[in-house]
Amino acid sequence: MQPRSSLFVIGLVIAGVSCGSDTEQSVETAAIVDTVANDPGTTIPPDSTEAESTEAPSTTTDGIVRISVTVGVDSGPDRVEEVSVGDSIELTMVNPDEDDEFHVHGFDLGGDETLAGDAKMFAFTASEAGDFEVESHATGEVLVVIRVS
Repeated sequence: MQPRSSLFVIGLVIAGVSCGSDTEQSVETAAIVDTVANDPGTTIPPDSTEAESTEAPSTTTDGIVRISVTVGVDSGPDRVEEVSVGDSIELTMVNPDEDDEFHVHGFDLGGDETLAGDAKMFAFTASEAGDFEVESHATGEVLVVIRVS
């Protein structure tokens, strides 16, 4: 039987294959599953098939960088999202617990109250370099830092 940590890594690889073509991903995943399946003493713990993350990664599609932040889940002053000058940004903020007002410093965005659980989306262009804090007026905390370089 393999130690739990080895199985966790295998589970992360199965859940986290993210580069290459779909065919390459399927072959890699199948090879890992085959390896685990051929050892009858190997069991995969139920929590090993998904990578745990406190941070929702930003995604880029159609030339737009999309950043999603949920207050109390993947927010905090240590969360830094890096983008380039000139990038189009779509920043989606949600506070699941209380009404909130979000503010994107340096871009003078915000000021509208957002009801608990509702998403507030800011669309803007990262027009200058620097670190820009996004804060909650309900909690007074920095939720994410957008680093433009």
